[in-house]
Amino acid sequence: MTGSGQPGFNSYAAGVKRYGPNASSAATSGPVDPSGYIDREARNRLKKQVYLKWIQDNTKGAYGSANAMRRG
Repeated sequence: MTGSGQPGFNSYAAGVKRYGPNASSAATSGPVDPSGYIDREARNRLKKQVYLKWIQDNTKGAYGSANAMRRG
């Protein structure tokens, strides 16, 4: 039933199936703990720093440095 504004059934879709008029489009129900966002942002900041050091060493030609070999 894809033409009526409702998503069609996808057996390969991940997550909880929400169909019908009572389906909420929200991924969570209830309050969200902001400490999870703080942890996620700290991990993302660390990944970004590692990636930037990898880019800097590889653009300088320092292919044997620890930062250049760390990517992955």
